[in-house]
Amino acid sequence: MRTRLVALAALFVCTACPRWTTPDQGAKGAGQRPPQQTQQSSELSAVAELEDRRSFGAGRLLEEALTHRDPLLRRRAMLALGRIQDPAAADTLLKGLGDPDPGVRGEAAFAIGLLGLAWEPLADEVKVKLGDALVTAEAAEVDPTVKLALLEAMGRVVTPATQDRLVERLSQAGDVQARAALSLGVAAKNGGKLEAKALTALLPLIRKDVATATRYGAAYALMQSKAPTSRPALMICATDDASEIRALCAKGLGEVGTDTDAVTLKGLIDDPDYRVAVEATRSLGRLAGKCRSAACPALGALADLSFRIERLVRGDTAGGGQPLLALAQQGLPAQGKALLTSLRQQLRAGTTAPDQRVKKDAANLDCRLAAALDRINGSIQEVMTCGDGLIDEPRRLALGLRELAQVPAKDPTRRANEVASFVFHADPKVKLAAIELLGETPSPASMDKVRSQLVSSDHVLAAAAAAASAKLGDKTAIPQIRALAQKAVTQVDVAPVIADALATLDAKEAIVDLELWLGSSNATIRNAAAEALTKLKGQPVVASRVERPIDAVKPPPLPKDPALVFTTEKGEFEVKLFAQDAPYTATSMYTLAKKGFFRGLTFHRVVPDFVVQGGDPRGDGEGGPGYTIRCEVNHRPYRRGVVGMALSGKDTGGSQFFVTAAPQPHLDGRYTAFGEVVSGQEVVDSLLEGDKIVEVRTKP
Repeated sequence: MRTRLVALAALFVCTACPRWTTPDQGAKGAGQRPPQQTQQSSELSAVAELEDRRSFGAGRLLEEALTHRDPLLRRRAMLALGRIQDPAAADTLLKGLGDPDPGVRGEAAFAIGLLGLAWEPLADEVKVKLGDALVTAEAAEVDPTVKLALLEAMGRVVTPATQDRLVERLSQAGDVQARAALSLGVAAKNGGKLEAKALTALLPLIRKDVATATRYGAAYALMQSKAPTSRPALMICATDDASEIRALCAKGLGEVGTDTDAVTLKGLIDDPDYRVAVEATRSLGRLAGKCRSAACPALGALADLSFRIERLVRGDTAGGGQPLLALAQQGLPAQGKALLTSLRQQLRAGTTAPDQRVKKDAANLDCRLAAALDRINGSIQEVMTCGDGLIDEPRRLALGLRELAQVPAKDPTRRANEVASFVFHADPKVKLAAIELLGETPSPASMDKVRSQLVSSDHVLAAAAAAASAKLGDKTAIPQIRALAQKAVTQVDVAPVIADALATLDAKEAIVDLELWLGSSNATIRNAAAEALTKLKGQPVVASRVERPIDAVKPPPLPKDPALVFTTEKGEFEVKLFAQDAPYTATSMYTLAKKGFFRGLTFHRVVPDFVVQGGDPRGDGEGGPGYTIRCEVNHRPYRRGVVGMALSGKDTGGSQFFVTAAPQPHLDGRYTAFGEVVSGQEVVDSLLEGDKIVEVRTKP
């Protein structure tokens, strides 16, 4: 159930969004258009096409962003430059901060923030230049909405100057204070270290008499700081009236808490909002990993998860299942073996329940906990018989193999011999997990079995074998990996993996292969080549921008107010598509749904209190529809229930999507938000790994 904070946080986030008319909205109209409007629409379409091609149009886009008479087109051009993410546009964007139109200034600030989040990291001197300009512009800005946009960008362009300004703005009440606090948290997530003065200024902002939006921003920043000095404040806000603040502070205690904090976290395991219980459970798991004596308060506190099992047996997957899934994913040290065994025994009551959904959920979680036990044991044992026959063998094996990969083998040769046969399993999920595990298990047997998969007709498995060979230091695999590289110039989903493998193995003979990649029209492939060539040549190699080809076939236009209705094993949820903010992405997903693409696929990734992810035809996180689409990063914030496009790099979207369980500010400006759950969020909350999509219907 949504708490009061969700509505308040959503209101706050939107105060940082532009209030000016968006370019796409301005281009829409009904009926016959006058000549001036028709010309405007044509010019906006031309800008959109340049953006789609990732092209400056021989400098035309740069010029129009600054000089076009229509501010609506200047705004749209600024957005296009931000989405292209080319440092060559930096000077144009900086000049845009001085545009007479506040909408253009705000869009320029947003675009600078996108440049700061570019998949190819900015050079330090460019970042400093952008940061200094943001600070100067913010000091002179009189429009309150643009000022917020500038502060938002400072969280993405992380420099000492931008962090200092954000700390200064913590002293101002209202939206500025809230935005500055949240941006400091985003900056910390993006690699910025919060200095003592920032922490000192944030600490008073978590008091209960402070506005909710500011408390949330401060809690987010303190959680992301991972600073031991934040612990007292996190202890205070762990009892906040707003559940999403409690969840943030419970999460932060997992990094900086001590044994004595187990009492506070134990109380949160029974929180009415399952997301708070999830974060308390994770943090107790982390604290248990730090215990150095037999008496471990965190493990004792986790015994209270038996109450969550009771809720699961009553049919409450969100309240009962999600905290248990969080514990299994977090894992426990060896002294937690008895607790995991006890929880599995209690789950058996669910596997014999008359309700088929309860039975499957209990079996699903039983296998998750079994895999956590195998991680402790260092061997595939418990997953072989878990789930009371309700979970298929490939899923059980893949779970166990992936958990083993998280811990080093005491006897690598023995482990390699134990799991080597799984690389020949009939199911690709099992093969992939086995290859990845062998890559973490240095032994001659591992090298032999991994090398055999370099010739796999499944390019995902072959690329995984290349990565594993590189981890094992197997230079004899270089010729075969080079052969993969010669094919991967058109395979954006595996190209970065193969390039990194060649760089790790110091395969200088592959320089000639990777140099061909620099001409790819896909930025991810170019950037992967540049990064690998930099390592191989010992000097910086920068990938130049290459225009994308124009799509030969345009998809049909979307109907008015398009939506997708997801029917799952646990009920339905409806997603309203952001057709104006992300038209290309929304159209692609709508078209795939219309074709029945999602029917029978699973939610292969569920991270409680973070995202639920599905849409992969392979089921292992590596699949897609057979094509990729460009990113359309927009102003839509990642609130609870927002639907985004999963990526493995710039312009690598396909069919995999995720739905957020809580606000995720660090995703803003990074991933394309293309929809929002408008009904059935409780169904999303109930989903576990492996739950199926029965079908996806389109509306209208």
